[in-house]
Amino acid sequence: MISLEPFEQTVSRISNRFLVNDGSFLVGDGSEDSWQVAQGIVQDIGGTAINIGGTSASGEQVGWARSSMSAAWLEEYERQNYHVIDPFIAALLAGRPEVMTDCGVLGPQDAAFALNHGLKEYGYGSLFGTTAGSLTSGYRSLVVFCAQESLAQVDAAIGFDRLKIIHAIIAANVPPLPDTDGVGRVKVREELLTTKERDILCWLACGLRNDEIAFKAHIAEVTVRKHLISIRQKLQAATREQAIAIAVRDGWITL
Repeated sequence: MISLEPFEQTVSRISNRFLVNDGSFLVGDGSEDSWQVAQGIVQDIGGTAINIGGTSASGEQVGWARSSMSAAWLEEYERQNYHVIDPFIAALLAGRPEVMTDCGVLGPQDAAFALNHGLKEYGYGSLFGTTAGSLTSGYRSLVVFCAQESLAQVDAAIGFDRLKIIHAIIAANVPPLPDTDGVGRVKVREELLTTKERDILCWLACGLRNDEIAFKAHIAEVTVRKHLISIRQKLQAATREQAIAIAVRDGWITL
C-alpha cells in the first residue's frame, strides 16, 4: 500500500500514471491500458477491486459496466441477475452523488439481501461508490472502490473525501467500454422505470387509489393496473408496498 501523504503529491502521481507508464503513453484510444492503470491505483491504495460504469448520453439507462472483482463472483452476479436489484446501479441512474455499503449486513427484508451477503461470502467487506456527471450531456459515470475491510476501516485508512477525488481522476481517464467484449464486462440493468411509471408510483405512495391515479394521468384505470404490474416486475417487488419501498431506497422516486 502506497503512502497517501502528502495527498497533493499523491493526486499528482495518480494523474501522471494515466499519462505515462515507463515512458509510454497509455490513454487516448487505449481503453484497456487505462483500465489496467485504474486497477493498479486501487490496489496500491489498499483496495481489492474496482467497478466502473456509465449511463447512456441521456442519462436514462446504464450503457456499460466493468469490474475487476473475481471471475467467480461476476459469474454469480450475472447468474442471479443481481443487476436488477443492485443499489449501486440504481444510484447511478438516479444521479445520487455517492453510495456505499458494508457487505453481509442487510436483513432478509431488504431486496438486496442476497446480493449483499453474496459479496461477503466472496470475500468483500465493503463498497464505496461515487458518481460524476458530464457538463455537456446527461451522461453520468460511477466508480466503486471495493475493499476487504469495513467502510469505517476504509474511511480511517484512506478517507472518503480523498477517495472521492481519486474516483474523479479515474472517471475522467477511463473511457466508456466499447461495444466489443472487454475484460470484466458486467451485465447491467437494461429496464428502468419510465417517467409515467415513476409518476404513478409517486401517486400510489401518496395514498391515491387506482381510479384517482387514472384521473391524474389521463389514462384508463386498467392501464394503471398494467403499469403497476410492470413496475413490480422491474423492481422485483412482491407487493405494491414493497415496490414503493424499493423505489424510494434506490432513488427512483422521492416522497
